[in-house]
Amino acid sequence: MGTEEIVNLCASMSLKEREGPVRRLQDELKVAGERKMALCLAGRILSQDLINRYAFRNVISRIWKVRGDVEIEVINSNTYAFHFQFPEDRRKVLAGGPWSFNDSLIVLEELTGKGALRSLKFCKADFWVRISNIPILCMMKEIGRFLGSIIGEVWEVDTGPSGDYLGKFLRIRVAIEVDKPLRRFFRVDVLGDGEEMVMPIQYERPIFAFAMVSWATKPMNVQIRRRVIN
Repeated sequence: MGTEEIVNLCASMSLKEREGPVRRLQDELKVAGERKMALCLAGRILSQDLINRYAFRNVISRIWKVRGDVEIEVINSNTYAFHFQFPEDRRKVLAGGPWSFNDSLIVLEELTGKGALRSLKFCKADFWVRISNIPILCMMKEIGRFLGSIIGEVWEVDTGPSGDYLGKFLRIRVAIEVDKPLRRFFRVDVLGDGEEMVMPIQYERPIFAFAMVSWATKPMNVQIRRRVIN
């Protein structure tokens, strides 16, 4: 077959034919990838300004205070991937939020499925909320979950050190959609007698991290690299 014939044959081939058959990932490679992904979080700083990644790296490592190493990868603009050394460090960061950097909320996402970063919306953050003016009749875990579910997805209802709910408020951890207005109170007819009770909602502030440390200071247990997604 001559050179011209080979060129014409290649030109007539489809992209699928050129790339060959679909390859299936070996099970052991998939398991290794899932194990690594289980140690990762993706996060976005909700700021219109581009965050200085070196300042962010220095500050967030001091605030989180995890036991092992953390590798911070710049994905795009204010979006990062965090690679933890130990599962308990990842759990600690998730449970300890919400976090903030220079007055901007940090929204963290767990990676699922294939871990496709483009599919992450970064539209929810976990907050502790306090619902006050609660009558004793409503001081129950089940009612706390019911009220919390009106705000967002309920993760936990805090029982306090004594394990009961006889306090001034119910404290609930919920996933809130950050791109929507916050609910300020509930209007509840407790006994079904037409008498309305107003129950104010207070959102506990995020843990703030400010870039006040020296930018020349580089903690030894944090690494950073850049990857751009078009």
